[in-house]
Amino acid sequence: MKALKSILYFATMAIGLANFTAQAQSTGQRQQGFLAGERYFPALSRVLTDDQRQSFRAIVEAQSSAIRPLEEKMRATRKVLLEEIAGGKFDETSARQSAEESAKAEADLTVIFAKALSQLQPPLSAQQIAQMKNFQRGQYQSQFAAQTEVEPPPKMDLPPALPRDSNDLPVITPQN
Repeated sequence: MKALKSILYFATMAIGLANFTAQAQSTGQRQQGFLAGERYFPALSRVLTDDQRQSFRAIVEAQSSAIRPLEEKMRATRKVLLEEIAGGKFDETSARQSAEESAKAEADLTVIFAKALSQLQPPLSAQQIAQMKNFQRGQYQSQFAAQTEVEPPPKMDLPPALPRDSNDLPVITPQN
C-alpha cells in the first residue's frame, strides 16, 4: 500500500513537472523582456505606464545575456529532476541538488527583474507601489476593482412556479 502511494505521488509530480517544463520551453523566448517580469511581479502590466514599460523592456533586454543562461539552467535542472523521478531510480540527494540549482537560477532571475524594476524611468509612484503590493490574482480582477462597487442584477418579475409532480415535472391540467 505504501509503495502504491509512493508511485502515485511520484507519477503526479512527474506529470506536473512535465507540463511545467513543456510550458517553460514553449514560452521561453516569448517571456524574454517585459512578459518575463510578470512571472515575478504579477501586477506589472496593469500598473506601469507606457513610458515605464519601454524603460523596463530596455533594461531587461540589456540583461538578456544574463537571463537566457539562467532560464536554460532552470529548464535543464527541472528536466533532470523529471527524468530522475520518471526513471525509477530516485535519489533524494541528487533530486535535492537539482531542485537547489533550479531555485538558485530562479532567485538570480528574480534579482535581475527586481533591479530592472528599481531602475525604471520615470520611477514608480507611491500609488503604483501600493497597487503592486496589494495585488491579488483573481479571475475577474481588474485594475479598478477596489474603486468601483458592483451593483446586484435587477430583480426579475417571474411568473409563479407551476405545480410539480413527484418526478419534478410540471403538472398539466386539461382545460375543457
